[in-house]
Amino acid sequence: MALTALDYIRPKRCLGGGATPTFEVKKEAASTWSKGDLVVTNGGYAVIGGDTAAIITILGIALEDAVANTTSALICPALPHVVFECRVGGDAAGATTDTAVTQRYLSGGGSGHEMELATVFYINVAENTVSPVMIIDLVDVAGTAWGRVDFVFTSSAFNAVA
Repeated sequence: MALTALDYIRPKRCLGGGATPTFEVKKEAASTWSKGDLVVTNGGYAVIGGDTAAIITILGIALEDAVANTTSALICPALPHVVFECRVGGDAAGATTDTAVTQRYLSGGGSGHEMELATVFYINVAENTVSPVMIIDLVDVAGTAWGRVDFVFTSSAFNAVA
């Protein structure tokens, strides 16, 4: 199975209840992104994130496509109480991996996960040098290739770094 546009990251719920938050960000007029993409900051503007091997500030997840010649777009901010859903992969090149119970609750201390960009963003569960996210539950059963998981960002919005 390959990742497709239907596999985008989506907000699911807030821990403790309540509606998932939205935030209107200012974007570079020429920049574009798709619903479900990781949105980061660059020079005071929101832009699409790349692979997160470099230190960047994560703003959140795009709630809509951002098109050229517009100056704002809606995101769901990377607040630590917002639960998101996405797929897991096995390396920066997008290798298939299976969901596993041992992926749950890992972050920091050399056992974290990072966000990667293939066709769409996914969590690279093989990464252990950065940890902007923590998987909190498996959506698909353990052993599912490119399985879906629930995760939270490990720092507050505008401060989660990868």
